[in-house]
Formats: sequence, C-alpha cells, structure tokens
Amino acid sequence: MTIKEQVTEEQWKMLLNAPGAASTFVSTASGGAFEVISEVLTASKFSAELAVKEGGSGYGVLVDEILAAMKGMNLQEARENSVKYTSTDPVGIRAELKQYVADATALAATQPDADGYKRWILDMVKEVAETRTGGILGFGGKSVIDEKELAAIAELAEILGIVEI
Repeated sequence: MTIKEQVTEEQWKMLLNAPGAASTFVSTASGGAFEVISEVLTASKFSAELAVKEGGSGYGVLVDEILAAMKGMNLQEARENSVKYTSTDPVGIRAELKQYVADATALAATQPDADGYKRWILDMVKEVAETRTGGILGFGGKSVIDEKELAAIAELAEILGIVEI
C-alpha cells in the first residue's frame, strides 16, 4: 500500500505542497518579483532532477512517492492539487506558508522516511536561496544568500526540527 493510499486526499495535498510553500517562504524573504520567479523555478528544477534520478531521490520512500506523483501529473491535476491561500498581503501569505510547512512536517513525522522528507525541503530551500539573482537577463547576477533568506532558512530548519543547516 502506498503512502498516498494511507492518508486522506487533503493530507496528501499537504505533503505535495509543503516543499513549494517552503521555497516560496524563502524566496519571498527578500528580492522582487523576478527574483521570486527565478528562485521558484530553481525549486522546480531541483525536484525534477531528483524525480529522474536512477535509484530514487536519496531522501527515502516518502519523497520518492511524492516526486513520482508530481512527475505524473498533468496541468489539470497540478491545479487541483495546488493550495489556495487566504491572505492577500505579503506578511499574511508568508505566515500561511510557514504554518503550512509546520503542519506538513507534523504529518510527515507519522510517515516512513520523515527525516528524509524534512532534509529534502531544507536542501531545496538552500538551493533556492543560492539562485543567481540580479543582473540583466541572467547576466551579472550573483548567488549570494542575504541575511533575510538566511533567517527564513533558519526559521524553516527550526520548524523541520533540523539542527544542522
């Protein structure tokens, strides 16, 4: 029996979306809209590369099952599985993103390879923070994690229960 079959549809949706919520939380810590878009694309690329990695992601069965589900989704399924946040202001949205990650982390703790799931999220957000930003059309950008992104990563690491960042 798969993990998806053992949880409710809403719980599965939460496990699927928490990595994206975490990535968005970090990417919105600083920078403008273009930086956020670039960093969110980095998160997608990070997951896509793991999804095709031979022998699994290296993060365990929970992450492998999530990546397989993401890989097999069409656009309509992706829309149906996306989260709808209620806040309209940036501060409220960031609070919802953080709470979403906390709730998903609590749920993941009841699943096999929960530590791998948490490590996957943290590794992804670190990759997001290291995305080249600034410059013009990708030229002249730099890959510097600023203090706001570091603070966001530290907040997520605390939520995830990971001491070593």
